[in-house]
Amino acid sequence: MKKEKLKCVCGTWTKPKMFRIEGFQVRGSECPKCGESYLNPDDAYRLSEYRKIKDAVLDAKVAMAGNSFVVRLPIELVRAMGLKKGETVHLSVSGPHEVVVRTDG
Repeated sequence: MKKEKLKCVCGTWTKPKMFRIEGFQVRGSECPKCGESYLNPDDAYRLSEYRKIKDAVLDAKVAMAGNSFVVRLPIELVRAMGLKKGETVHLSVSGPHEVVVRTDG
């Protein structure tokens, strides 16, 4: 974990800590004196993007690339999942008309 140490509003140095928020591992730090928590900006952004779409139904297009079918993911989903070009995702079937997309992160 990268050093997530900064000075709290109370003047005490915070200690790095991993937070579990809505299923996400979020880097941050916590003040040992007053208990104030601070989140890593990149992780907080990803959590914010997730919250925007968590109850939404997103449409994706099915296309062809050579002899394979491809699904184009909406950018909102890519941001929320923190996906990058070339990254491998894991697919599983959860029902007759449902597919789950998972990442290693």
